[in-house]
Amino acid sequence: MIKLGKKGNGAKKYLAGEVDFGILGKKQAYLFRNEKRDKNSNQPHYRLLIKEGDGWREVGCFWVRESKPKETEEEIDLSR
Repeated sequence: MIKLGKKGNGAKKYLAGEVDFGILGKKQAYLFRNEKRDKNSNQPHYRLLIKEGDGWREVGCFWVRESKPKETEEEIDLSR
């Protein structure tokens, strides 16, 4: 289990929602930014936690990825 500490009055934004684990039921889920992430490292950008009783459990992690634009195809006029 993970315990989340509170820091003064500094409110932090996070995503909150619900995940349906099927037969295991629905759980409250929270997505937090990994503020301790080292730049240019392979550490995740975000951590997914669920609430279980009075504690938290990390069940996933996410990385920010960027898609590359597709190359445009050149049209060749073969009618000449």
